[in-house]
Amino acid sequence: MIDDEFPTFSDLAAGESRDNAKRFRQKLLATAMYEGFKRSNMICDIENGIVADQSERLRKSDLVVLDYHLGPGENNSEQSIRLLRDLAHSKHFNTVVVYTNEPKLDDVWLEIISCIRGGWSRLPASLTDQPAAEWERLVEKELVPESHKEALMQFVARGRMGDIEPSIKSVLTGELEEREIATDILDIVLEALLHHQLGAIARDYSKLPSIGATGGFAGGVRWIQSQNAFIAILQKVDLPEDRSAPVDEKDPVGIMAGLRKALLAWQPNLVQILVSEIQNVLELDALATADGQLQKSDTQTALWYYLLQSLGTLDLERPPDVSAPIISIIDKVLDGIRQRLISDEELLRHASDALIGSLRETGWTSTDWPTPSKRLFEGARKLARADGLVDLQQTIFRLNTFFSTEDFARAHLTTGAIFRSVATDTYWVVSSPACDLEDRQPGAYQAWARSIDPLTAVVALRLERYPRVDRALKDATTGKYIFLEQSAGDQKAFKIVDDAGVPSYEFFFAHNRGRITRNGARKVFTANRLFVNEESPTGILSAEEFEIVQQLRDLNASRTLLVAGQHLSRIGVDFIKMPA
Repeated sequence: MIDDEFPTFSDLAAGESRDNAKRFRQKLLATAMYEGFKRSNMICDIENGIVADQSERLRKSDLVVLDYHLGPGENNSEQSIRLLRDLAHSKHFNTVVVYTNEPKLDDVWLEIISCIRGGWSRLPASLTDQPAAEWERLVEKELVPESHKEALMQFVARGRMGDIEPSIKSVLTGELEEREIATDILDIVLEALLHHQLGAIARDYSKLPSIGATGGFAGGVRWIQSQNAFIAILQKVDLPEDRSAPVDEKDPVGIMAGLRKALLAWQPNLVQILVSEIQNVLELDALATADGQLQKSDTQTALWYYLLQSLGTLDLERPPDVSAPIISIIDKVLDGIRQRLISDEELLRHASDALIGSLRETGWTSTDWPTPSKRLFEGARKLARADGLVDLQQTIFRLNTFFSTEDFARAHLTTGAIFRSVATDTYWVVSSPACDLEDRQPGAYQAWARSIDPLTAVVALRLERYPRVDRALKDATTGKYIFLEQSAGDQKAFKIVDDAGVPSYEFFFAHNRGRITRNGARKVFTANRLFVNEESPTGILSAEEFEIVQQLRDLNASRTLLVAGQHLSRIGVDFIKMPA
């Protein structure tokens, strides 16, 4: 619990004083809450201020009860807002109850979600042409309409114009029409107006990149979910003066009841529940140490032997990057964790119950169950609580990218690594066997590979950009395409083979055994390419920097080996084509 009017244990140990009595005006409330949590078998701590890096400690808590006005100064929410953003960014899922004396809870909800979401400065700054000119006119002539709280709340809850009630939207568009805004740009200018007004609420946070947030306020139940934080907003209540009156000893001021209502109002979909349950299992069940093999001395010795063999001779005065063999060991440990997760009966039972419960919400029966069609997509969108937020192409594209690619997290090149030439924006995918790309000196039997070490020969398939993503998606099951999304909304489709099923392969010679380095935010490596031109008819090797884009998942990566291997090992038979 964090509240500047609650005494900490050290404050209580210091004894009563006039200053303490004045400062800690809610001592009885803090005591009641503490005792309630204790009766619920929840360990409770109290803080009355926020110090640097406190979010790192708080993220280990199951529940954070946070006063809204922590300062600096009276009725100032800056510290609370900053802490909530930090918790949303943290790696642990955080459940927070904002517990406040502020009577206008809608204002509290609106400020928190506006500040957490951020990114409001994008509009009207990015307006162009007539909408930009009209916005400038409204500002210069001081004609910008006043804010409408109901419209702001309905819009910011999901960031969607379509969520604003028609009656409220008509009032807003009417005000813009009175200011001579043309009908065909009304929605554009209105969205810019809402961003402008929310930016004023969010203050400096409006200039930060948007981190995404959704929320609700129906029926007086106010909640916000943003990345790794769920926030319920509750009104502080006074303890009953009549101490003999019946009260829930485990929840004397209704915090857990209010949180329960907020969680029910949130209605997380199956995927959110599954991710949360997996995280709970990982945190509570010590899966990494549950593997008995890893506790055995012979296994630990074996892994040390692997490390030493992979590293070779090192100059410890100038130690090199040794992360590659460590990543390989982590991969093996994660394989074991994955197997134990998919065999966790409680996790599977909970997820199965959530799935069946969600499907019952649709009202589908065996006689009218939707077949793979747009109706099935509409059902999926409803179950994901994403009505109006995604379209069919966006969804199918995301499905294909999620199943086939992942972020690159290796220390060196491996099978299925997708990379591009920064100079020409040409893309390739690595199709050499992973064992040939290990970051270690080749064995004596690999005479040529050993002779060119630390260069590593790499076979890569050139990817041909396909301009029609929609057509590629309709043909996705043929396996001819790779789908990439390097930045939000930037959908790309590439052909891995031509219409006859023939790939275009190329040889690279990666420097430093294909190790990946950083160039700013980009993951890069350097490799030689072979060129032939008039000046060098016998060929020339040219060094070039390449950027790692993404990584194909295991099965997809293995398929590139089959594509390249089948082509390189094809058998030519003696058939002669008749000329036209």
